[in-house]
Amino acid sequence: MSNYTPSEEELWEWLRNNTDPDDILPDDLEQNWKTALIITYSLIIIGGIIGNVLVVAVILLNKSMRSVTNVLLVSLAGSDTLIASWNIPIQLVYYVKNEWTMGETLCKGASYLQNVSVVASITTLMVVSIERYYAICHPLKARYIRTPQRAGILIALIWIFALTVSIPMLVIQRLEIRLKVEFVYIKLAHVCAEYYSEHVYDVVHTLFMFLVFYTVPMVVMFCAYGRIAYQLWIRKPIGDSLGSPQYLMNTRRQKRKIIRMLITVVVLFGLCWLPFFAIQLHHLENNIDKSFRSAQTIVHIVGYLNCVLNPIVYGFMNENFKQCLKSSILKCRGMFKTTKRPSVHTVSITVESAV
Repeated sequence: MSNYTPSEEELWEWLRNNTDPDDILPDDLEQNWKTALIITYSLIIIGGIIGNVLVVAVILLNKSMRSVTNVLLVSLAGSDTLIASWNIPIQLVYYVKNEWTMGETLCKGASYLQNVSVVASITTLMVVSIERYYAICHPLKARYIRTPQRAGILIALIWIFALTVSIPMLVIQRLEIRLKVEFVYIKLAHVCAEYYSEHVYDVVHTLFMFLVFYTVPMVVMFCAYGRIAYQLWIRKPIGDSLGSPQYLMNTRRQKRKIIRMLITVVVLFGLCWLPFFAIQLHHLENNIDKSFRSAQTIVHIVGYLNCVLNPIVYGFMNENFKQCLKSSILKCRGMFKTTKRPSVHTVSITVESAV
């Protein structure tokens, strides 16, 4: 009797006919795709960490930048740094190896912290929109509730909230065994996956995350910024009868610039993370195959890209941030100079708007 070695196509055909599709890992990514993935993820990691650390440093080291809004943006930069330094590297290893090799503890921890960072980001953006709404539409009330100290308390509450609501990820995330087919070889491999005793629980959890941590915050933010836009661009703002016309015009222009920047940040967040939530909803009724895995890698890249875009937006759309960043860089360069030179000190006066 002669030995017969089945082809890869025949092997896959037999597996499809004799096993549950959910028990088989999808095809490994092609080497070219892996190389592109490694390069792209590495650039996002480097850009995300450097950009957001600079944001935190500029805001905390410059008194003129420590407004309530900017203090809250430190929270957003913190969640973006967490994504860039923790979530992305682990996700990259998972995709390149096409199996989970980092143990169950890291499986649960990675999924938990990814959920925490996304919830913290969207909650921070929503709180910023509400804070801006009160500052511009109800300035008299805002005077008593908008302080950097209370902003610090809000940041603590945001992260406590994110850490708490993400606890279910520690329960439903676990290691599962799948068949991994490599040419004619078959072996058992681990995957890090969500487990639900009933499919309906998967549906409820996915819909809950999409509605509560994406749809509702986005609606709240667009309503808040819509009302703010009406106040700044159409209606005469409260208090416009006070002060010189030139001062009022400059103040209003400054507020408009800040609102444009914040709306840009919100729109970018919505666009970057919408594909991620869309594919989660799609997965409810579809198995994971090769096309799904490819789509999953792309939506993760788009979502993770958001942590790089935010610092770029601050740099291009916030003149105060740009000037303070340049000043900080010049100070750092001066610290490393080996020769002392006479220095001329200039005093700059920064007029800080209610941002």
